[in-house]
Amino acid sequence: MLNFNIKKQYFLDCLSLAQGASEKKGSMPIISNLLIENIGNNFIKISATDLEISIITYCNAEVVSEGKTTVNSKKIYNIIKEFSEDNQDLFINFIENENGIVVISFKKTVFKLTTVPASDFPNIIDFETEDSLNIELKKFKNLISKVIFSTAAPEDTKRNLTGVYFVLEELNGKNYLRLVATDGHRLSLAQSEINYKGNRNDGIYDILKIGVIIPKKILSEVLKLDKEGIIKILINSNNVIFEFEKQTENQDKNTKLISRLIEGKFPDYNTVLPKDGYKISIINTKKLYNSIKMVSLLAEEKSHSIELSFSENNLSVKTVNTNIGEGNDELEINYKGEPISIKLNSRYILDFISNILENNLKVRFNTIYTPLVIEPYIMSEKTPSDGGDDGNKENPIHVIGIFMPMRY
Repeated sequence: MLNFNIKKQYFLDCLSLAQGASEKKGSMPIISNLLIENIGNNFIKISATDLEISIITYCNAEVVSEGKTTVNSKKIYNIIKEFSEDNQDLFINFIENENGIVVISFKKTVFKLTTVPASDFPNIIDFETEDSLNIELKKFKNLISKVIFSTAAPEDTKRNLTGVYFVLEELNGKNYLRLVATDGHRLSLAQSEINYKGNRNDGIYDILKIGVIIPKKILSEVLKLDKEGIIKILINSNNVIFEFEKQTENQDKNTKLISRLIEGKFPDYNTVLPKDGYKISIINTKKLYNSIKMVSLLAEEKSHSIELSFSENNLSVKTVNTNIGEGNDELEINYKGEPISIKLNSRYILDFISNILENNLKVRFNTIYTPLVIEPYIMSEKTPSDGGDDGNKENPIHVIGIFMPMRY
């Protein structure tokens, strides 16, 4: 029977990570549980799966006797979280008795949890390969955060739009990891140069040159990791593994986040990327965000529609709600061109702008029927008439947002 002593904070860190892959209200009770087992005398392994994504992580522990069992994920996490904070080195005893009951205790505090046999826990797909794409976790999370909001809702019938498209692009002799997401009404693209040193004739290189669609759910779990280090991306024909080097002081083994890839072909997004001939306006990022956010308070709840009207050095942000009223704001911008008004979804614009760090944006548009394009205004593009200073002079990530106009 499994029996170990473990430092509270070590246990809590691992249980917290595993919550993202345990099903809270699933039709199968077993996937609401965590599989906990010992690995030798010094580690316990915690596995979680909701049959879509899986998480495997490890904790240092003093193993008294070997074994494996499953307990409810949410309940054990809440229990461990509530143990006394007075002692930072508090050690908790975890033991499964011969009746299949797990007893969790510290001094006079005792909890008992029922279990489900470990043999009922689903098998988790795992694979090993030395052929991986390694990237700094901080940069990888930055890439994900700039596109993930543009994925389609999980219930969308077009399942190929419910994830993020990963593709390896070679530009000017350099390799770039490009992430693209779209729900059919907007598109976000982010890419960054990577130093790929692996095999270029097989494996992950060939797979990423074609491109794969990775579910939003597993990427959302990646974003929750507030750690430094390197992430290893492993991909085969059906699955992806994100493997993280040592995440906390208590882990000497790598944490893995595992998911199936989404089947299907991603849309040809190149057809909507901006071409020559677009009108260009330079706008302060914070001012545009605040203006749209303020005016959209009166936008219709279903459409979130606003109208952007560009004229010489002026932008009018307006919304009209026949049931409530209307709102209007004006901004001074850098624009020399013919007047044009474009109706757009304010929420889509705000989602994109909220992830931009640069002080200024380049906004491009052509007609009321063609997409509006927003991207950071890089320092090297600065013109004397702009007068602003860019907040991120060396931005290794190229970002672009594309928004389809709404009908009048």
